[in-house]
Amino acid sequence: MGDEALVDALTGLGCPMCTHVATVAPRYLDSLLYQHTTDRAYRERFVKGGGFCRRHVRASVVADTAGNGDGVGGAIFLRSMLGARHKALQAADGRRAAKRIREATRPAWDCPVCENEVTLAAAAAKRLVDNAVTDATWRSWVLGARWCLSHVGSVTVAAGDAGRDIVSVLQGRQFELMRDLETRLDALAHDSSHDRRGQLTPEVRAALKEVADFLAGNE
Repeated sequence: MGDEALVDALTGLGCPMCTHVATVAPRYLDSLLYQHTTDRAYRERFVKGGGFCRRHVRASVVADTAGNGDGVGGAIFLRSMLGARHKALQAADGRRAAKRIREATRPAWDCPVCENEVTLAAAAAKRLVDNAVTDATWRSWVLGARWCLSHVGSVTVAAGDAGRDIVSVLQGRQFELMRDLETRLDALAHDSSHDRRGQLTPEVRAALKEVADFLAGNE
């Protein structure tokens, strides 16, 4: 995917990296369900990593039944995941039963789609930093974006790995945004009593959603 997709993400709403990954990652899931359905070695690795995370369990069903999809790929992967969890639960007995039950029922620890999203974000972050160093418009987009917490990390690491001076400017901008959120959240907590509610400004009220977007990324 070229720079056009990154420009669309940077000039849209919310965290640009969340937007970019949400646009690109479903293609990987589609490919996975189509190409690896009969690949036993891949499915073994899939099961050893706990299968899909909760979010991508549901995404696999949506992806594999969209349009004229028959859901066969999703069914095969989810059957493998279900069978492994069933087997693990059946084996959860004896003196260490509680620990084995927790292990058998914990969320996936190595979801392949989540891993791909991390890879996509790292690659996109490198491209963003490269463009920002050589082009003033890209620099203004990267520094002015409202990154979520996770992707502040992706972009900062990419800049640091390249030894770019943009790191300190980027961190300074993000610290400024975080301080602003902290100040407005403090005001929200302080002025939320019945006798002070009339003092709450729209900017202060908006802080709750903004901090959720920062900590959790785009919806």
